[in-house]
Amino acid sequence: MALPVARAILELDPKAADIDERLESLLSSDPAFASRLLAAVSMPGLSSRRGDTEVADLRPLFGLRFVQQVTAGLLLEDAGVDATGAAILSAIAAHAVATRVPLPKSEEVFLSAWLNATPAWRQAPATWGPTSAVAAALDRHAKMPVGAQLVADRADLMGQAVRLGEGLANLASRYPESGVFDAMQRAARLGLAPRDLAALAADIARHAAEWSRLLGRDIPVELKLDLDAPGNTAAVRFASELAETYRYLLQNAAIDAETGLPNARYFRTRLETEWAAARRRGAALSVIAVEFEGDAVKTARTMRETARMQDVVCRTGETQLVLICTDTHAEFAEKAAARLEKSAAQNECKVYLGVATLDSLISSVDDLIERAQSASHDAHVGGTGYKVWTAE
Repeated sequence: MALPVARAILELDPKAADIDERLESLLSSDPAFASRLLAAVSMPGLSSRRGDTEVADLRPLFGLRFVQQVTAGLLLEDAGVDATGAAILSAIAAHAVATRVPLPKSEEVFLSAWLNATPAWRQAPATWGPTSAVAAALDRHAKMPVGAQLVADRADLMGQAVRLGEGLANLASRYPESGVFDAMQRAARLGLAPRDLAALAADIARHAAEWSRLLGRDIPVELKLDLDAPGNTAAVRFASELAETYRYLLQNAAIDAETGLPNARYFRTRLETEWAAARRRGAALSVIAVEFEGDAVKTARTMRETARMQDVVCRTGETQLVLICTDTHAEFAEKAAARLEKSAAQNECKVYLGVATLDSLISSVDDLIERAQSASHDAHVGGTGYKVWTAE
């Protein structure tokens, strides 16, 4: 039976002013579920924090969307939707793949694989299902990709990781269907050679044992991936060569060909890394979004030459650049924006800059990006060189 507290958590409005108090009150009313939820968020695949999380930490540390998704997964388990254990095994395998690619926010891959195991999430509120971009990618990669076209978009990489996780879960199940060749082909398109797949087996088995203890049921795992079988020799060689090619392409897909700057994919990966480090160390982190008009190459060169050595300048759109300013408080980020604006004017580049700094009100990387982009848009509309984001 679905727990009333869990259902209430799924219905919480993330924009409510008293969201922390309401979530804590709900969990305090059902200590058993709170204990289970806290144990789940500390499990392999969902967090690097092991066993030291408290109820009051949940929303500030992980965000409400994350809490709702884990809650949804536990509800599905309670409802017996995945009686065979395939969903949780798919999630464990997808996470193991994501950590080797590597994909930032590998917990999002875990949750997408877990919730994707049932059609229910398609009708569920957007707050606890995979994002629309990831959902579309899951559909695109339901079948094996045709040809050797590189797909380096983050959502597509997540979609591939989830589908590969499903394939590995099948191979690790009690009654596996033939899927070794399919798994090797999918893995190659993520830059993973067949031997990398073999190395995943130990991680999947170890993590499955921990989840078995939490969920109170057996999740049998024996990854049946016989790469040395005579019939697999040619397939292993082909997949190994393909993986090497894709690994090279993926590594070089992080550069914008026109300006030579890191591109949107790199920006997202790097910002999530810096975000995690800043939250862990209590350090400062700022972002400067740049809208520009005119020559992209000239503008990119001006921004790069004016930025500080520790700043990372990326091109995220046709007329958009972003600077990641590590260890930078708001006042210094504003000074940096003023310096960038002055340099752009001297070089006859038209730019509009928006500054945003990590603070206690920001609950996600997306919030930080949206603040900076909103400020740069306001600067553009107002005809000013730069604008610092402030609450309305």
